[in-house]
Formats: sequence, C-alpha cells, structure tokens
Amino acid sequence: MRQVLQQLRSLFIKTASTPNPSFLKFIPGKPVMQEGTLDIPGLRYASVSPLARSLFQIEGIQRVFYAKDYISVGKTEAADWMVLKPQVFAMIMDHYTSGGPLLTDTPPAEDTKVLPTDSEAVAVIKEIIEGRVRPFVQEDGGDIRYDGFDEATGTVTLEMRGSCAGCPSSSITLKNGIEKMLKHYVPEVKSVESVDFEAKT
Repeated sequence: MRQVLQQLRSLFIKTASTPNPSFLKFIPGKPVMQEGTLDIPGLRYASVSPLARSLFQIEGIQRVFYAKDYISVGKTEAADWMVLKPQVFAMIMDHYTSGGPLLTDTPPAEDTKVLPTDSEAVAVIKEIIEGRVRPFVQEDGGDIRYDGFDEATGTVTLEMRGSCAGCPSSSITLKNGIEKMLKHYVPEVKSVESVDFEAKT
C-alpha cells in the first residue's frame, strides 16, 4: 500500500492541447516509450498494449499514440472531452500504478483477428468482441469466442467458455448486453446466438 501511495504521489498527469481538437496529449511525467513512437489507429491493433486496449473500451476513443514522454489520445467528433478526460486519466493512472508493461508481444486471439477477407461488418464485430466484450467476460472467470457471422440472416454465433458456459445469466448477457451492443454498432446484425463447441465437433 505504501508503494502504491508513493507511486500516486509521484504521478501527476498533465494535459496539453494539440492542433487537432480531437486529440489531447496526456503527459504522465514519466517515460512512455523508451525509443521511437507507436501509433495505434484502432481497437483491432491494440493487442500489443494493455493500456491501449483499456483506453479503447472508453466510448468515443478512436486512436492512441505513444511518444517518448506523452500519450496522445484521439476521440470521435461527437464525443466530449469533458466526459472522456477523467476516464482517460483514470486508465493511465491505473496503468502506471499497476506496474504492468506498456507493450506486450501477446498476439491477438485467433478468433477475433481481422483477416483481409473479412467484410467491414465482420471486422467491426470482431473489434467489439475483442475490445469491449471479452475483457468484461474474462473478469467473471469466463471467455467468449467468435464463431461466425451469417450475413444472409444477420446472425452472429458465439461460444461461451469457462464460467460463462452453461451459466443461467449468460443468456441474459448474450441477449441484453452483447446483442444490443452489436446491433447498435453493426446494422447488419439482427441476432446473436450461442453455439456449443462440443456439439459442433
């Protein structure tokens, strides 16, 4: 606890405007990148950075850029910095106090890896599952796997894993949470169904 308090006292995040009103620089007062820069232009590219994955979970964040001593965060035109700024502060603070790495060499999950042959609808579905759905499901001791999207019927099929498999509340999560989210972002989606992997094999 004492170490965490010391880290918090030594971390004073400042912000600075940029020529682009959709971007803000967050300056943690600590090194960000040891060398070079890294541009993460969307959720599908965020598997290399746990912090970027967290930032993309914030509604309205659409780009993350790391430099030597700052993190530049981009928002959608409709989003408001008054709402976003405290959330970004919290994510950056959590990252630095956790002591976790900024970058990892963990490859993206195979089921949500966006392929050149994927349609735009499938790419967005995979991004949402990887960046918004999977982290919350994993917090509850489970996981979720993208199985496919039938563009003719608009049906997304997902496999619930771990504690989510067979859980009575998983069907509620599937319909009230995941289905509503996917329908909102991907008009082509009409329904979300769960699939039993063992039944398929």
